[in-house]
Amino acid sequence: MKLRDRFLLLPLVALAACGGSNGNNNPPPPPASCSPQAPTSATAPATLAEWCQVSLQNGDVVLKSGVVPFDVTTPLFSDTAVKRRTLWLPPGTSASYSADDVFSFPDGTVFTKSFGLRDDLRKPDPVIRWIETRVEWKVSGQWYALSYTWDTAGTQALAAPAGSVRFISFIDENGATETANYLVPNQAQCGQCHQQASYVPLGPRARYLNKSYAYPTGTENQLTHLTQLGWLTGAPADPANAPQLPAAADPTSGTVEQRARAYLEANCAFCHNPLGSARTTGLVLWASESEPFKYGVCKPPVAAGAGSGGLQYDLVPADPEHSIIPFRMSSTVPAIAMPQIGRSVVDHAGLQLVRDWISGLSGSCP
Repeated sequence: MKLRDRFLLLPLVALAACGGSNGNNNPPPPPASCSPQAPTSATAPATLAEWCQVSLQNGDVVLKSGVVPFDVTTPLFSDTAVKRRTLWLPPGTSASYSADDVFSFPDGTVFTKSFGLRDDLRKPDPVIRWIETRVEWKVSGQWYALSYTWDTAGTQALAAPAGSVRFISFIDENGATETANYLVPNQAQCGQCHQQASYVPLGPRARYLNKSYAYPTGTENQLTHLTQLGWLTGAPADPANAPQLPAAADPTSGTVEQRARAYLEANCAFCHNPLGSARTTGLVLWASESEPFKYGVCKPPVAAGAGSGGLQYDLVPADPEHSIIPFRMSSTVPAIAMPQIGRSVVDHAGLQLVRDWISGLSGSCP
């Protein structure tokens, strides 16, 4: 089956396999207390509480016992959302380390990622409105995914296999009111980003996890922490020997070029790689890609039209104004904006970083 056809079938497969409803209009109440259990089916429960992974308390995400938090060096920009990521493995199991690819996780693995929008980006301690928690789980060698949307009180999150759009206003860094058309993805849209040769999680790679995290027991490198838990095998004893992607938002973590390319990897390379949904463009945005033409320098687009803005090349050295990539990053028009889903407002900091990198490139295009 062609990948294109697989995407067309995915909504039907996902809705049938992942479920998200117990057939009743009133979902069961959350269990008073529970412990995480290894999933054994592609069918998901109707409520997030039944996963026994996370809950909301006092305005933030709280983890069940045995669930481990983690973070990534450079996150995907999602309409300014803050995110809380967690991992749980069945007792007695572990993941296998890879220096380059996604770690290999055992059946029964569960990831969650909760998304919340702040009321005012200028506040040191803003009020966070939690919108959704996405769950990924592995059964019989296959990954499945489903989003759960929170009610306004933050007391219950219900399965949302069809997705939705939430219109949420907030105050940006400059004091202006901005409204995000926040997308809760349906399962076909999940596959659009996660589908490589098969569906894979995006975050659990060495270069993303190789950073310190402030655990309740103290700050520790995440690769070291997972190894000491017995949840990760094969990782270098010294994290300095593992790859690391710079933190795009941290000027001390790398050069402008390194940080800009880290940003493009985190926000674009899940599609723009040899196995991703945008592979036919020939644009490869892994930060490890060493051929300038492949990552866009003097590379003409595969197709012209609104998406190119009448510009000739993805990247023009020293000329961000005539480069397609920042043109698409600066737009919120659906036919132009990149990434195509998951962003309805402009990431001004990320855009400026990419523009600064292009401005510093030497050379010229024909």
